[in-house]
Amino acid sequence: MYDWANSTFATTVMAGFFPLFFKQYWSIGTDVNTSTALLGFGNSTASLLVALCAPILGVLADRGKIRKTFLTCLAYSGSLATALLWAVPKGEWGWAIICYGVGMICFAGANIFYDALLVVVAPAPDRDRVSSLGYAMGYLGGGLLFVLNVLMVQQPQWFGLENSGQAVQYSFLSVALWWAGFTIFLMVWVHEDKNVLPPVNAFDFLKQGGLQLKNTVMRIFRLKSAGLFLLSFWCYMDGVDTIIRMAVDYGLSIGFTGKDLMLALLVVQFVGFPSALVFGKLSYRWGPCNCIFIAIAGYAVATLWGTFMKHRMDFYILAVVIGLFQGGIQALSRSYFTRFIP
Repeated sequence: MYDWANSTFATTVMAGFFPLFFKQYWSIGTDVNTSTALLGFGNSTASLLVALCAPILGVLADRGKIRKTFLTCLAYSGSLATALLWAVPKGEWGWAIICYGVGMICFAGANIFYDALLVVVAPAPDRDRVSSLGYAMGYLGGGLLFVLNVLMVQQPQWFGLENSGQAVQYSFLSVALWWAGFTIFLMVWVHEDKNVLPPVNAFDFLKQGGLQLKNTVMRIFRLKSAGLFLLSFWCYMDGVDTIIRMAVDYGLSIGFTGKDLMLALLVVQFVGFPSALVFGKLSYRWGPCNCIFIAIAGYAVATLWGTFMKHRMDFYILAVVIGLFQGGIQALSRSYFTRFIP
């Protein structure tokens, strides 16, 4: 259910309305290439901050058995940052980037602890299926709210709104409420083992976390499969994430309309829902590693094709192909990694 909760941020905010609104509202009057560069810089900075903070936070959460606590704090901080996008005035691209960046950091940070809970809620033989089901629920939940948000933008008068710009602002607010509301299911239903370590002060806790992180890094060199997987995951998943965050901005830059781009994103969501479930089943027959290779190959072909597209239909076909493989890459990578680590 947390996939269902937070995927609205990935769909409506990261992939959909933020790039569109940033270019046409918050950075209005700015050169098209400059606004793309600003968005890319914001994405990269947020990702870098997550990368720097995540290892030590992960160690502390594992040591203290407080993954759920970290997840909850980050989820509600992210939903608050998303809600604040509703209030950012026209032309204030700096504040928009800050709120978006904080939301993205919290979204990515919460996912670290959420993914770590997979080994708590599912026994090893079921992890591919459970991970795939989670991503499928995310595509469905994100898609349903996105349909509502697109209707709000296309027909604002149906919802008592003045114009499409106001509808986008209220869409950000709806994402914040959806994310915060459905996170309650995880808070209530998911139970971690109780902390068996003696309490320590904050400084000692941080020091012990640093030592444990050092030991983990040293062990990775001996766990060659885990180390190689992390390296390859870093390469291919950052490619996937870049496409998700920059596709709409890229489409606008080469002349597609916002309506075309929103429809393409809806196609990705509703194709991604069944395809994630199918990849979960195929992993039993072909193995998760082979399925990941298939998904990476499909995604790579789609990305290369995207550099040559010129017509609207090309973008829709591309959306179908992306939807077929994106969920499989994400879901099986999450569960496959659990096979390498003690």
